[in-house]
Amino acid sequence: MKICTVCKNNKIEFFLNVEGLDYWQCALCKATMLDPIKFISSNKEKKHYLKHNNEINDNSYRTFLSNLIEPLKDKISINDMGLDYGCGYAPALADILRKDGFKVELYDPFFFKNENIFSRKFNFITCAEVVEHFFKPYEEFNKINSLLATNSWLAIMTSFMTEDYLFKNWHYRRDPTHVVFYKKITFKIIANQRNWKINFPSKNIVLFNKK
Repeated sequence: MKICTVCKNNKIEFFLNVEGLDYWQCALCKATMLDPIKFISSNKEKKHYLKHNNEINDNSYRTFLSNLIEPLKDKISINDMGLDYGCGYAPALADILRKDGFKVELYDPFFFKNENIFSRKFNFITCAEVVEHFFKPYEEFNKINSLLATNSWLAIMTSFMTEDYLFKNWHYRRDPTHVVFYKKITFKIIANQRNWKINFPSKNIVLFNKK
């Protein structure tokens, strides 16, 4: 690897080889990235997602998603139009918001390939357990930025990477579809590059505001 896929900085360093997988880390944003040569195919990626036990009516899953939904609901109104970006095959998050009276569109490159969203603007966008799957994070965040209306919100849930020495045995690393891992500083760099405001309402949750 020659460049950080998150911030495009060229100061990246070899980080770790574990279980035959090479990981790199950016000296600027501290993102940790799987070497692209080890990315799985789209077909295998989709099959892996279909193994997830994420049913729309699963109460434990809905409770888990509420960690993202509750801080976001304080920032948006019923009249706002939202987008669940990377909603998966069972869009429980959108279902929860819709039952609370919010309007939410769906997009997922595998299960809801709703391309007409790219000509629209949204007041809020959610990414629940999505950004760790981005093969090209910098481009994806730019794409999301183009979808955000003025004074809109982007709400992200992902397991934040903490201490480097814990990475080798971290359960989150073991998912073959997880290819990029973020620290708090990573999200601050992402925000700075796009002139977004940022806050961290709770563990593993980050909210961005596009003014």
